[in-house]
Amino acid sequence: MKKLFLFSLLLLPALVYANTQTYQDAAGTSQMLADSIGDFWTYLFTDTPNMLHRFAAWLLEYWVQLKLYVYLELMKFSWGVAKVIIEDLSIMSQITAQMSLLPIDVRQAFVDMRLFDGINLILNAYVTKFVMRLLP
Repeated sequence: MKKLFLFSLLLLPALVYANTQTYQDAAGTSQMLADSIGDFWTYLFTDTPNMLHRFAAWLLEYWVQLKLYVYLELMKFSWGVAKVIIEDLSIMSQITAQMSLLPIDVRQAFVDMRLFDGINLILNAYVTKFVMRLLP
Protein backbone atom coordinates (compact mmCIF):
# COMPACT_ATOMS: atom_id res chain seq x y z
CA MET A 1 0.00 0.00 0.00
CA LYS A 2 2.86 2.36 0.84
CA LYS A 3 4.52 1.67 -2.51
CA LEU A 4 1.30 2.49 -4.35
CA PHE A 5 0.97 5.73 -2.41
CA LEU A 6 4.57 6.74 -3.14
CA PHE A 7 4.15 5.81 -6.79
CA SER A 8 0.99 7.94 -7.01
CA LEU A 9 2.90 10.86 -5.41
CA LEU A 10 5.58 10.52 -8.06
CA LEU A 11 2.96 10.49 -10.82
CA LEU A 12 1.04 13.45 -9.38
CA PRO A 13 3.33 15.97 -11.14
CA ALA A 14 2.54 14.18 -14.39
CA LEU A 15 -1.09 15.14 -13.96
CA VAL A 16 -0.21 18.70 -13.04
CA TYR A 17 2.11 19.24 -16.02
CA ALA A 18 0.01 17.24 -18.50
CA ASN A 19 -0.74 20.26 -20.72
CA THR A 20 2.76 21.63 -21.03
CA GLN A 21 4.53 21.47 -24.38
CA THR A 22 8.01 20.96 -22.98
CA TYR A 23 7.33 17.48 -21.65
CA GLN A 24 6.47 15.18 -24.55
CA ASP A 25 6.60 11.39 -24.93
CA ALA A 26 8.52 9.10 -22.57
CA ALA A 27 11.68 11.24 -22.36
CA GLY A 28 9.58 14.29 -21.48
CA THR A 29 7.72 12.34 -18.82
CA SER A 30 10.94 11.15 -17.22
CA GLN A 31 12.32 14.71 -17.40
CA MET A 32 9.14 15.99 -15.77
CA LEU A 33 9.50 13.45 -12.96
CA ALA A 34 13.17 14.36 -12.54
CA ASP A 35 12.28 18.07 -12.38
CA SER A 36 9.55 17.36 -9.85
CA ILE A 37 11.91 15.33 -7.67
CA GLY A 38 14.52 18.09 -8.02
CA ASP A 39 11.97 20.70 -6.97
CA PHE A 40 10.91 18.57 -4.02
CA TRP A 41 14.57 18.06 -3.08
CA THR A 42 15.18 21.81 -3.26
CA TYR A 43 12.10 22.47 -1.14
CA LEU A 44 13.07 19.89 1.44
CA PHE A 45 16.79 20.58 1.79
CA THR A 46 17.15 24.24 0.80
CA ASP A 47 13.90 26.14 1.30
CA THR A 48 12.85 24.53 4.58
CA PRO A 49 16.20 25.13 6.37
CA ASN A 50 16.26 28.70 5.03
CA MET A 51 12.75 29.22 6.35
CA LEU A 52 13.77 27.89 9.76
CA HIS A 53 16.84 30.17 9.80
CA ARG A 54 14.72 33.19 8.90
CA PHE A 55 12.17 32.29 11.57
CA ALA A 56 14.89 31.87 14.21
CA ALA A 57 16.41 35.23 13.21
CA TRP A 58 13.02 36.93 13.38
CA LEU A 59 12.29 35.34 16.76
CA LEU A 60 15.66 36.43 18.15
CA GLU A 61 15.19 39.96 16.81
CA TYR A 62 11.71 40.19 18.34
CA TRP A 63 13.05 38.86 21.66
CA VAL A 64 15.83 41.48 21.73
CA GLN A 65 13.37 44.28 20.93
CA LEU A 66 11.03 43.08 23.65
CA LYS A 67 13.86 42.83 26.16
CA LEU A 68 15.11 46.34 25.35
CA TYR A 69 11.58 47.72 25.71
CA VAL A 70 11.20 46.03 29.11
CA TYR A 71 14.59 47.39 30.22
CA LEU A 72 13.59 50.90 29.15
CA GLU A 73 10.31 50.73 31.05
CA LEU A 74 12.04 49.35 34.14
CA MET A 75 14.58 52.18 33.97
CA LYS A 76 11.77 54.73 33.79
CA PHE A 77 10.03 53.11 36.75
CA SER A 78 13.19 52.86 38.85
CA TRP A 79 14.08 56.48 38.05
CA GLY A 80 10.67 57.52 39.38
CA VAL A 81 11.26 55.51 42.55
CA ALA A 82 14.74 57.02 42.92
CA LYS A 83 13.33 60.54 42.56
CA VAL A 84 10.85 59.86 45.37
CA ILE A 85 13.61 58.49 47.60
CA ILE A 86 15.88 61.46 46.83
CA GLU A 87 13.06 63.85 47.71
CA ASP A 88 12.39 61.94 50.94
CA LEU A 89 16.06 62.06 51.92
CA SER A 90 16.22 65.81 51.18
CA ILE A 91 19.96 65.71 50.70
CA MET A 92 20.36 69.36 49.77
CA SER A 93 18.55 70.55 52.90
CA GLN A 94 20.85 68.36 54.98
CA ILE A 95 23.87 69.87 53.24
CA THR A 96 22.50 73.39 53.75
CA ALA A 97 21.90 72.72 57.44
CA GLN A 98 25.43 71.46 57.91
CA MET A 99 26.85 74.25 55.78
CA SER A 100 25.59 76.87 58.22
CA LEU A 101 28.02 75.51 60.83
CA LEU A 102 31.03 76.49 58.70
CA PRO A 103 32.74 79.87 58.97
CA ILE A 104 31.46 82.44 56.48
CA ASP A 105 34.64 82.71 54.40
CA VAL A 106 34.96 78.90 54.06
CA ARG A 107 31.26 78.61 53.26
CA GLN A 108 31.57 81.31 50.58
CA ALA A 109 34.61 79.59 49.07
CA PHE A 110 32.70 76.29 48.90
CA VAL A 111 29.70 78.03 47.34
CA ASP A 112 31.95 79.70 44.75
CA MET A 113 33.54 76.32 43.94
CA ARG A 114 30.03 74.79 43.83
CA LEU A 115 31.25 72.04 46.13
CA PHE A 116 27.83 71.54 47.73
CA ASP A 117 26.12 71.20 44.35
CA GLY A 118 28.73 68.62 43.39
CA ILE A 119 28.21 66.67 46.61
CA ASN A 120 24.46 66.81 46.05
CA LEU A 121 24.88 65.54 42.49
CA ILE A 122 27.16 62.68 43.55
CA LEU A 123 24.88 61.58 46.40
CA ASN A 124 21.85 61.69 44.09
CA ALA A 125 23.75 59.59 41.56
CA TYR A 126 24.64 57.01 44.22
CA VAL A 127 21.03 56.80 45.44
CA THR A 128 19.80 56.43 41.86
CA LYS A 129 22.38 53.73 41.16
CA PHE A 130 21.38 51.89 44.31
CA VAL A 131 17.68 51.96 43.43
CA MET A 132 18.26 50.99 39.80
CA ARG A 133 20.31 47.98 40.89
CA LEU A 134 17.52 46.82 43.19
CA LEU A 135 14.93 47.00 40.42
CA PRO A 136 16.23 44.93 37.47
